[in-house]
Amino acid sequence: MAEFTIVGGGLAGCVLGWSLSKRGCDFKIIDRFEKITSTQVAAGIINPITGPSLTKGPRLEELWDKAKDFYRSLERVSGIEMFRETKIVRLMDSDKQAERWKRRMLDPEYRALVSEQPLGLTDNFNSDHGGFVTNFGAHLNTIAFLEVIKKLLSKHWIEGVIEEPSNHGVTIYCEGVRAIRNPLFDWVKFKPAKGEILTVKIPDIAEDRIVVRGNIWLLPLGESIFRVGATYDWNANDCETTFLAREALESRLQKLLNASFEVIDHQAAVRPVIDTRKALIGLHPGNDRIGFFNGLGSKGVLSAPYLAEQLVDHILDSSPIDPEFDVRGNI
Repeated sequence: MAEFTIVGGGLAGCVLGWSLSKRGCDFKIIDRFEKITSTQVAAGIINPITGPSLTKGPRLEELWDKAKDFYRSLERVSGIEMFRETKIVRLMDSDKQAERWKRRMLDPEYRALVSEQPLGLTDNFNSDHGGFVTNFGAHLNTIAFLEVIKKLLSKHWIEGVIEEPSNHGVTIYCEGVRAIRNPLFDWVKFKPAKGEILTVKIPDIAEDRIVVRGNIWLLPLGESIFRVGATYDWNANDCETTFLAREALESRLQKLLNASFEVIDHQAAVRPVIDTRKALIGLHPGNDRIGFFNGLGSKGVLSAPYLAEQLVDHILDSSPIDPEFDVRGNI
């Protein structure tokens, strides 16, 4: 069986490692064990309808089924809960957006994604333009996910860095934003996005669903604790929190809620985004022993299991990679 070296132990590397283990492969994961990474800070939200245009992503149903099965299987093996399915309340941000949604509802594919039930929100939420409730959505506790994977694959982990590809088997780079400096894939155009998230306590809010309005989301963690995010800074590549981002998030939250809140934590990390906003996977065009898995961005929890399966099947079974995600087709 093929031998693999995975460079990077974030979401991409962990999902890939577990996928390889299910195929009985020999592999190791080399990771820097950094204190702050995008996976550790990530919200871990799966939202079927996203963006100001209220868009259903391509392959949504297939990605959702793969992701749900993947994380549920980890829960069964580990006995640790990490994946919570939840409906998402999407509030319209303007009359214009509300009209756009009315047009979306003429499409049966969009109607199938939402419930006919009322919003069911209290007066603490500003829902003056209406909204809808999705039939599905989810939250992955990324910290619990990383802990579970590291425990299940403990014999495969190595702390450190790798300067050159391994002389044995296939080396797959899952480096996140560090790939910007990897000369092996210097044609991949990254556009990293720093994001900041607050953790707040809101005693007067008992909502257990994810609530989204405009450029803010509210993720319930239980006991009146919520995460609030997120900012996008396309010009910064550090993990330092900023007053400007905190101020922006607090302002957005005040527009969403008619309730007082207390900020109890503030985190920042850099999302690994490729300029096409799509993840890329596959083998190097000049060397079949060098692979790539990166660019998961803010939708990685949804897409990572599908992409890892595609990559593993390509290497082990010569199955074709979807051209949309093939790094060889994006030179």
